[in-house]
Amino acid sequence: MKKDFKANGTNIELRVEASDLIDQGYYEDAVSKLTQCLSLEEDRNERAVIFCELGFCLIRMGCYEDAVRIFSQHLQADPFDNDARFYLASTYASMGWTDESTAELKKILASDPTDVLAYHALGLCYRDRGWLKDSLKVMRAAKEQAIIYGTVEEKEIVEESLSDLEEEIEEGEQDKLKRSFLLVILLAILEGRKKKIP
Repeated sequence: MKKDFKANGTNIELRVEASDLIDQGYYEDAVSKLTQCLSLEEDRNERAVIFCELGFCLIRMGCYEDAVRIFSQHLQADPFDNDARFYLASTYASMGWTDESTAELKKILASDPTDVLAYHALGLCYRDRGWLKDSLKVMRAAKEQAIIYGTVEEKEIVEESLSDLEEEIEEGEQDKLKRSFLLVILLAILEGRKKKIP
């Protein structure tokens, strides 16, 4: 898959090579090419894309701390790059740093309240924390945004996650009812035993 790149001739070749390596899953080799691209690229928008691609490769390689460093470095220069911020939030979530991930996702939603995937990811963070009602509220907001602004794929992702969450909540409610019922039976048995004891 060839992409359109705005860069000098050498950098275009490196970007195409890096893109091909990413598509083939050779992330370590792509990191090398992307690092070279960064040193040659002066255009701010192109650098932003390179930073995101570089961070993505590091995530795929499991080098989460390096990815956090790359995204953080880029966000210092361009704090409004929500794509990089989303990748940073995803990296934090992969590391189990839910608070940090949540904070980044809230920053995205503060600047773009229509970001379907940010709502979705925030709902997943809340679910991971066990905050099912908050998760449900955010997932429903994600669904509303997906209907208006989302792609077909985003709508499917949100719908599936929302369905899973609703099922999880329903199962939890049924488990609570079962436990309550068993507790009532146990108490009735204990009360019956007390009456039999002279």
